[in-house]
Amino acid sequence: MTRFWTEPVAAQPLAAFRISIALIALVDTATSVLPYASRWFGAQSPNAAAFGATYYLPNWPWSLLQIATDAGTARVLAACVIGFALLSLIGLLTRLSCVGLWTTLSLLHAMAPNTLNAGDLLLRVATFYLVLMPCGAAWSLDARLARRGTLVVAPWSLRLAQIQICFVYFFTAIEKLKGFGSLATPGDWLGGSAVRLTLANAMIARWPWFHNMPLWISAPASWLTLGWELLFPVLVLWRRTRYAALAIGVILHVGIFATMEVTHFSFTTLAWYWLFVPAVVLMDLAGKQTGSPDKRVYTVFYDGMCPVCKKAKRNLERLDWLGRLTYRDIHDRASADAALPTVSYADMLRQMYVKRPDGSYFGGFEAFRALAAVLPLCWPLMPFLWLPGAKFLGTRGYKFIARNRFKFAKCDDEACNLHLKLLAGKELDDTVIKQVIELHERYRKAKATS
Repeated sequence: MTRFWTEPVAAQPLAAFRISIALIALVDTATSVLPYASRWFGAQSPNAAAFGATYYLPNWPWSLLQIATDAGTARVLAACVIGFALLSLIGLLTRLSCVGLWTTLSLLHAMAPNTLNAGDLLLRVATFYLVLMPCGAAWSLDARLARRGTLVVAPWSLRLAQIQICFVYFFTAIEKLKGFGSLATPGDWLGGSAVRLTLANAMIARWPWFHNMPLWISAPASWLTLGWELLFPVLVLWRRTRYAALAIGVILHVGIFATMEVTHFSFTTLAWYWLFVPAVVLMDLAGKQTGSPDKRVYTVFYDGMCPVCKKAKRNLERLDWLGRLTYRDIHDRASADAALPTVSYADMLRQMYVKRPDGSYFGGFEAFRALAAVLPLCWPLMPFLWLPGAKFLGTRGYKFIARNRFKFAKCDDEACNLHLKLLAGKELDDTVIKQVIELHERYRKAKATS
C-alpha cells in the first residue's frame, strides 16, 4: 500500500489525460456554449434567477458570479475557458492554465445549474485534478522549452484521480440499486428493463430502432452494465482484469454515444481511462518516447520461406502508415539469435514474434495484439482484443492457422517447396529443426555461389 502512494509513476498517462480533457473542454465550449449563450443565459433562459432559485437555495453552490445570469458574462467566461483549454492542450504554462481552466469552467457552470449534465460535472472534476497533477511533465511545450521530458513523477495525484473514477462508477451502481423494492418490484435495472426504457426515451435516443427491444436483449445488457459498474473498482485495480474492464468500458461508452444524445459525457468518461493505461502503450500510440526524437520501432520476426508469412508481411507493410515496423527473417540465425536470444528456432517457426523497443517481446496472438498499438487502422480493434475470452480464443485460432498454414501455401522455388514439406503437419521436434537448418544452410550456400 505504501508503494501505491509513493512509488514514482510515468508522466505520459497524466499528459494524455490533460490533452483529452482540455480538448473536450475547448470543443464543447466553442460549439455548444459560446454560440448559444443567449439561449442558455439571460432573463428568459432556463438559468435565469427566477428559475435558478429552486436550485441555489437548497444546494448552496458557491460562486463569485452567483448573481450573474446575463449572456454577456457567459460569453466572456466561455472565451476564457476556450483560451485556458488551448493553453492546457499544448502544455504552455501548464499549471497556471489548468488553474484558469478549472476556475473559469466552474464559474460558467455555476451560472448554468439547470442545463448541466453528468458529463459537465465529470469534466469540471477532471479539471480540478489537472490542477493537482504534474500533467505538463510530458508532451507539453513547457517540457520542450525547458529541454526536458520528465519520465516519472510523484504518484499521489494520479492515485487520487484513479480512486475518484472508481467511486463514480461504484456509487452510480449503488444509485441504480435503489430502485429495488422487492422481488415483485425489482426496479428498472434489476428488473432488466433499464436499457430498453432509456433507448425508448425520445429525449435522448438518437434512433427509433430500439424502442421495442425485447426483454431477452434488454435484461442482459442492463445486468451486465450494472454488474460492471459495481465491480469496476476491483476489476480495474487488479492487474489481471484491468484491461478487460477498460475494454468493456470503451465499448460501453462508445455504444452509449452511438445510441444516445449525451453530449460529451462518453468522451469525458473515457478520458479518465488514460490514467490506467501503461506509459509504454501511450508512447507506442504517440510514436515516440518522451525526450527522444527517434521513432519507437517494432521488430517483426517472420518466416521468409513461408508464402503465407511473406504475404502477412506485405499486408503489415501496407498497414504501417507511420513507418513503425522493421522486419527480420528468422532464417538469418545470426540476426535472429542476437535480437531474441531466449527464443528458439523452433518457437520462431511455430509463430510470429514481435519485439518492442524496450526489449520486451510477444509471440502469436499476443504479438498481433501488441502490433495493434502501432497500426492506426487497428486502433478501433484494440478494445475487442482485450475483452474477456479474447486471448483464449485468439491464441487457439492463431495456433490453428499457424499449424495449417503450410498445407495450403504455394511456392515459387524448390527451396520453399522443401521447406513446406518438412514442416507441414509435423511437430517441430529436434529432428525436424535439424533438417530445416540443413536445408537453409544448403540454400544460402547455393545462393551465394550463384
